[in-house]
Amino acid sequence: MPISSLRLAHRRACAILLLLTGACGGDDPIGPPAAIEVVSGNNQSAAVGQSLANAPVVKVRDANGHGLPAIVVRFSVASGGGSIATDSAMTDMNGLAVGGQWFLGTTLGVNTLKVQASGLSISTTINATAVAGPPANLSLLSQQNFAALVSQPTSPQPAVTVTDGFGNPVSGAVVTFQVVVNNGTVTGGTPASDAQGRAAVTSWTLGSTGGLNRLTASAPGTNSVTFEAQGLTAAPSIVAVSPTSQSGFLGAMVPRIPQVRVTSNQGQLLGNVPVQFTTVGGGDATVTGGLGISNVTTGIAAPADWRLGLSGTSSTVEATVPGFPGPKVTFTSTGTFSPYVIDVRFLTAMTPPQRDAFATAANRWMQIIVGDISDVPINLSAGSCANGQSPAMNETVDDVVIFAQVVTIDGVGGVLGSAGPCIRRTGSFLTAIGSMRFDIADLVGLQNTNRLEPVILHEMAHVLGFGTIWVDKGVIVGSGGADPVFIGTEALSVWPSFNLGYAGIPVPVENLFGAGTRDAHWRESILVAELMTGFIEAPGVPTPLSKLSIASMKDLGYSISYATADPYAGNLMSMLRAVGEKVAINDIVENAQWEVTPLGVIRRLP
Repeated sequence: MPISSLRLAHRRACAILLLLTGACGGDDPIGPPAAIEVVSGNNQSAAVGQSLANAPVVKVRDANGHGLPAIVVRFSVASGGGSIATDSAMTDMNGLAVGGQWFLGTTLGVNTLKVQASGLSISTTINATAVAGPPANLSLLSQQNFAALVSQPTSPQPAVTVTDGFGNPVSGAVVTFQVVVNNGTVTGGTPASDAQGRAAVTSWTLGSTGGLNRLTASAPGTNSVTFEAQGLTAAPSIVAVSPTSQSGFLGAMVPRIPQVRVTSNQGQLLGNVPVQFTTVGGGDATVTGGLGISNVTTGIAAPADWRLGLSGTSSTVEATVPGFPGPKVTFTSTGTFSPYVIDVRFLTAMTPPQRDAFATAANRWMQIIVGDISDVPINLSAGSCANGQSPAMNETVDDVVIFAQVVTIDGVGGVLGSAGPCIRRTGSFLTAIGSMRFDIADLVGLQNTNRLEPVILHEMAHVLGFGTIWVDKGVIVGSGGADPVFIGTEALSVWPSFNLGYAGIPVPVENLFGAGTRDAHWRESILVAELMTGFIEAPGVPTPLSKLSIASMKDLGYSISYATADPYAGNLMSMLRAVGEKVAINDIVENAQWEVTPLGVIRRLP
């Protein structure tokens, strides 16, 4: 054997022996592992979510540069996300270890692998850059609806954002803007997206005929986006169709959303005209969905919501039509402090009447509940509440957050919806997070018969605990039997004043009509039209929220005020049995799924 081969074999044997004995003699000694060097695979780039062309290769060596065999090397993702197909490898006779296929994360920027010799402190890192993938989606960057005089340009200009399949901005993508209705013109109609993925036309000039104008934007591999503009022959007018001055509670929704009607100078209703609603004073008050679009039938435009802040006692909102310097409509709201705050958060779009029904209900319960309850930290993953639709939360809740949505369930006359707590407080059982969900088909009929607000008020009571924490609080006996009764001391003290001539044990709870109605409402045959029975009264029949229902909330642990209780004339209510047709509410009364401690520890309930 040649001397060089003998020397190489000697080195390899010494390296292996070193792992067992820690020493090796001879004139060319091999020492312990001293470093890991990157041989190849560093500083590559690939599209997000894709694998790199070359697998990472490293060398484990001693202080003299000798490669060391039989060393286990581990590869782990240190930053950027992604994964590596094989997370460990053993060095060969030259000290080389080859990692598995490396898939980058789904966000732009540097991805880092940490490479470490197993059981040893030596390590190194390998970097790669994740760049945007091919264009996959166009989304609105500017507003979608515009208004301008005929033959005049819109302002601002239509613009889109180009993103890849993971939502990262794509630069250099050519977007084509094309007029498809009313023969307007576009300049700069094929812009390339910039570093933030943005692309906009230089100008869009409307056609010479009044009415609808339409522009589309598209790019290879993506969806298309449509812009619409109303061509006007004269400046539009706007007038308020909701209260311009009102009061509410700080930190809560203003009772009535601001609304304006858009008309031409001849008084004709104008649809598809954008109206901007902007806060111009009021501390941290907020308007969401501030660019409202006038309805084609009514000409009415409104924002999605308006909430008072906590740092100012009043708020002002101005309504204007972008691009027209005409008169503004001003709305003001004054807020007062409430120790108990109901924070309704919409998960779906609401019509103004639907939004106002939730705001009215929340304000009513904030008038009734006059004592603060403990703040509680909530850290919850997305989808934990509201039928899997709630967002992730990491905040302190004061006093309750209610997620509300209007969806398609089963059509008219089926299940109206569901309501109840999702997360309750440990000990008091009072709601921290709740949800309300309604079938849009049923809400339309309720709105048309002026029964929407009472139903929302009723369902919000279930969220706060009416019928949903009675068992936990020990205020109901006989559940499931022929004669369930509510035994809260405050409600029992109020009961005699109702003079209903009821000979049974008070307070009677519903004992019929199945799950969702029985054991969670007042008994319909006795309380008749009281709001918290399980039936919706006929149109025009009053549904008082009586002192009894308010008393029951005190029995649950709330501090309450009777000042806003509706009068309840027992004998007169009995006469209402024959007035019109009652409709079963058919709601699903939900119980809490989670419980949270004062320190924010959340556990699932059995």
